Amino acid sequence: MRETGLQRPIIGGVAMRNMESRTPLVIALVLAVVGAGVAGARQRPAPVAQSDARELVKTEFVIKDVRVFDGDRVIRRTNVLVRDGSIMRVGSAAPAGVESIPGDGRTLLPGFIDAHTHAFGDALTRALMFGVTTELDMFTDHRFAAFMRAEQLKPDGALRRADLFSAGTLVTAPKGHGTEYGMAIPTLAAAAEAPGFVDARIAEGSDYIKIIYDDGAALGLNFPTLDRDVLRAVIDAAKKRGKLAVVHIGSRQGAEDAIAAGASGLVHIFADVAADAGFVRRVGTARAFVTPTLSVIESTTGVPSGASLVKDLRLEPFINRQERTSLNGMFPKRASSKQDLGVALAATKLLHEAKVPILAGTDAPNPGTSHGSSLHREVELLVRAGLSPEAALAAATSVPARVFSLKDRGRVAPGLRADLVLVTGDPMRDITATRDIVAIWKRGVRVDRPKAPTETAAAAAATTTGLANPRRVSRSFSMGWRSDRLCVRRGSTIRSRASSSR
Repeated sequence: MRETGLQRPIIGGVAMRNMESRTPLVIALVLAVVGAGVAGARQRPAPVAQSDARELVKTEFVIKDVRVFDGDRVIRRTNVLVRDGSIMRVGSAAPAGVESIPGDGRTLLPGFIDAHTHAFGDALTRALMFGVTTELDMFTDHRFAAFMRAEQLKPDGALRRADLFSAGTLVTAPKGHGTEYGMAIPTLAAAAEAPGFVDARIAEGSDYIKIIYDDGAALGLNFPTLDRDVLRAVIDAAKKRGKLAVVHIGSRQGAEDAIAAGASGLVHIFADVAADAGFVRRVGTARAFVTPTLSVIESTTGVPSGASLVKDLRLEPFINRQERTSLNGMFPKRASSKQDLGVALAATKLLHEAKVPILAGTDAPNPGTSHGSSLHREVELLVRAGLSPEAALAAATSVPARVFSLKDRGRVAPGLRADLVLVTGDPMRDITATRDIVAIWKRGVRVDRPKAPTETAAAAAATTTGLANPRRVSRSFSMGWRSDRLCVRRGSTIRSRASSSR
């Protein structure tokens, strides 16, 4: 099967041919680790692989007299016992002789799951600082994803970062959205090639298949996209292989086409044309889910969605310089753009009222967003759309866990992982209380949460892997979607200039 557009293997977005003379040892090490991960991925069943905490460092503590949102409902006052990385008990008396953490006036939440991100460099470490213990990545270098999977499958792995599950390489048309970020990727042009293309993604380790069906028109852009026959063929191929087929759409018409083609879910809501009862009914009948990504949609309207996070004293000390810049960023508002946040909010409300599963996702690190911190803005916008605080919190915990078959997390319940966030106050009364974090635990181990240091040049260049240049790719995401023009940041806004050939 021909993979259109793949010229040669890449590591971290740089063609291997160009890297061989500079970083042979890095390439060899990454390929060795990733090769093992991909080989294992071919043998995995359709549900995403999850870690085994049985050999974790011994820990035992109880959170006493705490309000708990367990992922579905509120328990007003109880005790939660954690032992060796797992939740052992919710309720009953606190055992004697065990470390006790006071819960009075506090709320215990499951670790947050951001259902739409793009992870590069130290993104997962940064996400954990804000209580996001799992990210569902929608496009990154598949070698990076394999490296992360291999680490987190170890009994004591990934305690200092969020877990990653990933689509790896997305499915897009030649020169379509997703090809502009500095990573050479294969593209798809014909329906007949769809089964082989999906097989190649699964061989790379993709946990689910991410599909681009967006021509940019709603944003005032213009780029190629898959046609309907190819869209349907990819969805069919993914689902026949036991994988979720999740579709990036940019318009109401795109959403209609994706649902008609059998999409498992939409990983954006549209903001161009109002939803109606017929659309909502069709989504419900298809048993699809929707991840609205209201934060990034707000930024596409020319409003920096993350600006309020930077000013919030509960978060500000932990936000670093790069994150502050991104959170204060926005997409350029083009004259032909049809984006209206009110349309997106109203559509989200109608879908929720029809019991369509709503997931909280940020699309970090696009303009106006950042890993971890933006999840707190996303749940705030879901409440603004009409979800109850409990429903918004479920959208960031138990709902994505159920949709993506993450059976060991997403709730505060006996036998599940002790991925937990303790906050001051009651998010059921004020959803922004999620920002007032007292403590975070990843698999029962308390997360060290230092305040953000002044960033140096050396720190800015640091990454969590040996991949070639993940910050270049991450920077490209933070500059936003483009067509044939390269977006360039100017202060807190983004302007465009004609791009040179790359």
